[in-house]
Amino acid sequence: MACNPIVFQNISRERFLAIRARIRAQAAEVEIDGDTGTASGNTPLGRVKLAWVYDGSGQTFTVQCLAKPMFVSESVIATKIHGLMEAL
Repeated sequence: MACNPIVFQNISRERFLAIRARIRAQAAEVEIDGDTGTASGNTPLGRVKLAWVYDGSGQTFTVQCLAKPMFVSESVIATKIHGLMEAL
């Protein structure tokens, strides 16, 4: 079951490229080469699948959890995504 999308505002192209580079450096198994994509993998929470879309003209970066373990709440996933973005 998919979670609600999380939209980050005021993300410049430069910041998105920095986010992309940091994710690539930290998660070798995640291919994040374009403005849109999906990735899945095992996390401490279990297997998770995420999708993202970067809109350069609107300067938004949208992340959505497409699949997660049934016992993990959407709010836990959202908290993790927000934490990752703050760390980047």
